[in-house]
Parts: sequence; C-alpha cells; structure tokens
Amino acid sequence: MKLEKSFTDFLKDTVNLNKTRVDVAESGIETITTFLQNNEVFGDLFVDTQPQGSFRQETIIKPVNSELDFDVDLLFEMQEVDGWEPKDYLSKLSSQFSKTDRYKDLVDTRGKERCVTIDYESDFHLDIVPAINIGGSYQIMNKVTNQFEPTDGDGYAEWFSAKNQITGNKYLTKVTRLIKYIRDTQENFEVKSILLTTLLGNQVYLSDKQQSKYADLATSFVTILSRLDYFLQANPSMPVINNPVLPSENFNRKWDQAKYSKFREEIHKIATMAIDSYNDSSESKSLLKWQKIFGDKFPGPTILTKSLSVSINGLQLADFDHKQELGDVGILSQNSSASVKIEASLYFGPAHYKVNNRIFKGRFSEKTEVPRHHWLKYDAVTTYDKPHHVYWQVVNTGESAREAKGLRGKIEPGMSEQWERSLFTGVHWIECFIVDSATNMCVCRSGPFYVGFRERPGDLVI
Repeated sequence: MKLEKSFTDFLKDTVNLNKTRVDVAESGIETITTFLQNNEVFGDLFVDTQPQGSFRQETIIKPVNSELDFDVDLLFEMQEVDGWEPKDYLSKLSSQFSKTDRYKDLVDTRGKERCVTIDYESDFHLDIVPAINIGGSYQIMNKVTNQFEPTDGDGYAEWFSAKNQITGNKYLTKVTRLIKYIRDTQENFEVKSILLTTLLGNQVYLSDKQQSKYADLATSFVTILSRLDYFLQANPSMPVINNPVLPSENFNRKWDQAKYSKFREEIHKIATMAIDSYNDSSESKSLLKWQKIFGDKFPGPTILTKSLSVSINGLQLADFDHKQELGDVGILSQNSSASVKIEASLYFGPAHYKVNNRIFKGRFSEKTEVPRHHWLKYDAVTTYDKPHHVYWQVVNTGESAREAKGLRGKIEPGMSEQWERSLFTGVHWIECFIVDSATNMCVCRSGPFYVGFRERPGDLVI
C-alpha cells in the first residue's frame, strides 16, 4: 500500500531538516557573506555568494544522530587576482578568518581540499568554496594539487530543478532525501551525495509524460528506485557517472568497484522490498514491510498507530497480526466526506437470551472496561446517504481468546446493529466499514472502538 500519510509524516518528523536548523544555516550564510563583503582583502574582490549542493537543491536531511552535523556549501564568487596560484585563494581566505577572535578556532578544522570550512559550535558547518571566472567558465581551487578545476553549480541546480519539475516539482527531492536517510541510518553502502543525487536524477526522463508515475510520494519512490535498480543491474562493472552539465567532471573520483558492487546489491534489495510493500493490499503487512526499509520510525497509519499502544485500566492490547485488511476481502477504499461512528450499549442477560429479553444497563464510550458475560450492542451511525452495505470487524486479542480458540479478525457483512458478547479478558476492538453498494468501495470507516474485559472475583457466568 502507498501509506501516503505515513510517508508525509515520516519526512516531516524524521527525515527533513527542521526549520530551526534551516534558519541557523541561513543566518550563518548571511553572516559569512557580510564578513566577506567587509573584509580588507576580499571585500574589493567580492562578486556574490550562492548556496550550493543539497541545501540549494532541498535534498538536505536531518543528521541521523546527535553526534553528526550537517554541512552547507557556499560558493564564493570573486575576482581573479594576478599572481595568485590556486592554493593561494584558499590559504589567504583561511588566514582572514583565522585573524579574528570569532573564527580563529572554527576555521579549517577538517582539512578539506577545495573549500574553507567554518565549523560552527552548533550542529552544522559551512564549506566556503571560492570560485573565479576564467574565460567564461567558473573555476574552483584544489589546494592539494594546486590546480584550478571547472565547476557549474548553477547549471547543475537548474538540471536537477528541471528533473524535479517533471515529478510534480517535489517528488525527486523527497525521494532523494529518503534514499539519503536509508544510507545514513543503515550504513550498508557508501555513496557521495552528489553522486547519489545525479544517479537518482538520471532516472527521471524528459519523456515522462504520464503523471501516474509520480502520482504521489510512494509511487515516485518505487518508480525512481526501480529504474535505478534496472540501471545498476545492467552494469555489473562500475559505470562512469559524469556531471550532467559538465561532462569533464567525473563524480566517481572517491568510488571504487567494491563500493559500487555493495551499492548495487543494496539498491536491488531495497527496490525489491519497495515493490512488495507498495503492492501489498494489507495495511498492517505493508507497514511492516515499509518499516524494514526505513526502520521503526516510519509511522503507521493513524488507525494502526492508535492500535499499537492502547491501555484500559492497566489492560494492554495484545498482538493482532491475525486481523484482516479490506484488501484481503476484495474491498478498496476511496476518498469521501462521509463518516461513520459507533455507539455502544451494555445489556445484561444469559447467553441464550433473545434480543427482546436482554436488560439495558446503559451506554458506554470507547476505552471502557465492561463486565464479562454481558451483551454489547453496537450501532453504526453514518452520514453516507447512498445505498450501501455495512461490514463489521471484531478483533479479539490476548491469551484468554487465544487459549479458547476465540481469536477473531475477519471483516464480515452485517447490519447497522451488531451484537457481541463480553467473553475474553484483555483489550479488544470492533470497527465498522461503510461500503457503497454500486462500486463496492469503502467510503468511510469508524476506526477501532476499543473495549476491555477483566476477570473479576464474583463474576457471574450466565
């Protein structure tokens, strides 16, 4: 199943860089830009600054644990200086920061080759990449080789943006974040972000006209990942992945065959699991499969999440893997403004009592503990005004029901009124489904109505 809300919540709550960190990064960019504009050496050479990389492309993700930070690339466009070698641009820029009390202990603590790093005391660092325009193309500097290297950050950002627009102007960025999250949390493969982003972007074709391929996040994830898997399986030997806007730049420079083979193997596993998760019509089974891909932080649908942690006066909900899903009985769901709710009443009387002889004891609400060996009457109250069928699902959980072979979980047709008997100790639930008669589609569901039964001294078995 798509579990679209689960994908949305997972991105928002777990994967995406939170707004506080985005604000901190933007403030750092603004501060560094002001520093460069006012610096005695670089102020007169200043042309512009521009965020680059994952921050600009919106594929940056939250650090997966508190010990990790996130990085922001900042291109510093400046004028060429006669007599300066490539390494001079970096060393002189670093020295200007080192002269200040504010930055002297924060500059170049990581020894990177093509940038000057400001390692903020918070959880991010800023990589400042000087660039000059030589003959109409931008060049950055490598202080180790003392060479100029061509770059086209703007061109790459425009290429990625064009690919993202094909996916509805959002899904390529989100899929990239999800794959980065898998990489960072599972640590089963190594791939640089720029290389991974390029590989994923290459799987979005300019000829893609069928928006169904990118109808939602889950569909886009399966589409792009399946295509990447197909590409990798067709290339057992590591292919050369060049910058799509600067073919002379090879993104494989820190990859090798061993790392590529492991990446190829893991992507195949993930793609296979993703297709299986997507096609599984069981909500609970699909959730478990998606969680094998993304981990336990991938949330279940509202109804399932609610079910996982129910307690009634100390009674706990037990395992419910035996319950059916709508898809198991050939019923699919459709969006509708209609609703259905359950109203419950408690009645007293022996098991053989007919409806007319049962004694009404009162109404009760969800998550109520009720006496055992009583009658429970559930009424489905719906706003759906077209011809429809009513289905009910009773889910018994716990050892009492299991030992008596009384576990239930089937979705079965019924009437608007459903009678049950309080027999087994533990927490159980009943749910109601309204299914349109013409389309056989579920137009609304009540969600679980939980009730608790406890073995108490003096309980009368009647």
